[in-house]
Amino acid sequence: METKDLILRNWRDSDAKALYEMCLDEALRKSGIDFYNSITDSQSAIQCWMNDSGFKVIADKRNDNFIGFISLGGMNRYDGYMELEYAIAAPYRNNGYAIQAVKRMLDYGFKEMNLSAIAAWVRSHNRASISVLDKCSFTFEGRLRKHARDKSDTLCYSILKEDWERKICKIDSLLHSANIDIRIMNYDDIPFICKADGDESQKNIAYLKRQLDNQEKRECTALLALYNGTAAGYVFLYYQCRWGGLSGHNIPGIVDLIVFEKYRRKKIATMLLDAAETIAKQHCNKIYLDVCLNSDYGPAQRFYIKRGYIPDGKGVYYEEKICETDAVCRNNDELTLCLVKEL
Repeated sequence: METKDLILRNWRDSDAKALYEMCLDEALRKSGIDFYNSITDSQSAIQCWMNDSGFKVIADKRNDNFIGFISLGGMNRYDGYMELEYAIAAPYRNNGYAIQAVKRMLDYGFKEMNLSAIAAWVRSHNRASISVLDKCSFTFEGRLRKHARDKSDTLCYSILKEDWERKICKIDSLLHSANIDIRIMNYDDIPFICKADGDESQKNIAYLKRQLDNQEKRECTALLALYNGTAAGYVFLYYQCRWGGLSGHNIPGIVDLIVFEKYRRKKIATMLLDAAETIAKQHCNKIYLDVCLNSDYGPAQRFYIKRGYIPDGKGVYYEEKICETDAVCRNNDELTLCLVKEL
């Protein structure tokens, strides 16, 4: 499992030293994380965790360095309920890694394990962990006074599957039909998108990763269309688009509305644009896009005009600059018309 910066992987014997050193941290001891008296102790613990699909090492994607761990445990309550635990080693804190790991584990728990609820217990003095849970859309359920072994209070947080679908995936009824589902794209989708598109080149992979990196920076929303569960297309909505005719005008812009050939004429483009416009409306009362003028884009031109997109009145653009009268240009993908819609 991956995020922007992390890999959530299985345990290895070689993680024992890093685990032992991490758990010497006094802050983790106060938060209730187990610690070990020797590397041998941590090796023994790792042997028990190696085959646990819900207990992962958090590692740096660049070099596989041990950053911490995250787990979903059953706690013998009922099928569909698990509790979340995580820890980040001191040198790696304040980089957003815990948030990335928790969000990815929620995806895993609700999508792949089909859980109904995920809870988390945190000491009342652990402000950093409380902040992580808040940012990951957990709900504060209550306080158990003097509940912890050190007689501090324990706070209970939880998130239900329906909360996750609404707050994390941002899916609502507008984005569903009998066969089509529109949801937020994530890093794990990239191989399936490339395979469905028939383009598994490093260039395409790098392009999609770049868009998802920008989504992590909250510059855009990446929307994926699924047709009967298979990747069928995507679109990127930038809240303040940096490309095209209206770049720099603080107007949301559509970038690369793509529907794979075998899934065209199934209203997938319509639903992708519906979703993008709904999100754009939260930022501005306008949205724009640039459409190429060559004949390959004839169906797209008609589609956008029917959707209420109209030219911005500045003529055509060539290489993202207004093409002046009598200017020399080529009728390629750099020759575009900027279309705007009032929301």
